[in-house]
Amino acid sequence: MANVLAAAQAVASAPEFGDACDTAVDAPAVRELVTSTARAVVAHALAAVGDEVVCTGDERDRLVDLVSARLGGTGRFPGERVGAVLGTLALRLTTQPVLDRWRTPLTTGAVPALGDILRYQARGGPLRDHLEQTIVSQDGPTVVIGHSLGGIALVDSCALAAIGQTALPQPQLLVTVGSQAPFLHELGALTGLPPSAGLPPGFPRWLNVYDRRDLLAYRAEPVFTDDSRVTDHEVSSRQPFPLSHSAYWKLDAVYDRIVKEIEASR
Repeated sequence: MANVLAAAQAVASAPEFGDACDTAVDAPAVRELVTSTARAVVAHALAAVGDEVVCTGDERDRLVDLVSARLGGTGRFPGERVGAVLGTLALRLTTQPVLDRWRTPLTTGAVPALGDILRYQARGGPLRDHLEQTIVSQDGPTVVIGHSLGGIALVDSCALAAIGQTALPQPQLLVTVGSQAPFLHELGALTGLPPSAGLPPGFPRWLNVYDRRDLLAYRAEPVFTDDSRVTDHEVSSRQPFPLSHSAYWKLDAVYDRIVKEIEASR
């Protein structure tokens, strides 16, 4: 975070931003310009550090506030000179090369997860066996939590146990986070659930956590309609994809909801 702040402050402290004019303008449009510019500066700084920093929406807002203050966040802003500078900056930050830079992050962010899912579809037995052994070795009621592919494997394992194909004791609660299990079920690609089949009797209560900005997360309630065991819970890291797929564990809302579901299942 220190690196991001330093980068943002470096851009905001450039000499071209420091030239003061005798004329100042009070207008909502100017305040919006300041805010938009601060957001662009922070976005540029975050893009520069790449995967070195995962910044939540709240942390990003703080950076925007700091840069806005440096630019004159009250809305009293130097006139034509700075207007021209901001226009130049906007062109700098929105040229096609910058847009093209997102092609690689989006692709490299999605492909490893998709590759893991495809590999699991072909050879998922050993992973499910490992999960079963781990769960069986625990004493008392268990809560199982799976992120992304882990959620797929847990849904499969619980479904197979519910129809009697494994001796897995059903957990007290199943939690999937950023998972593709509902989507795969719609495709008929889950090992433990036949296409179009509902959840079998004995399947545990299921909390499905998703972020709508996470392109690899899917809702479960619309797929398993009228099944009271299934609950979707939306959270927001306010991160773009693919960072949104890994940001769940920095959100208090994820842990708070899991605790609430555990207490309800006792």
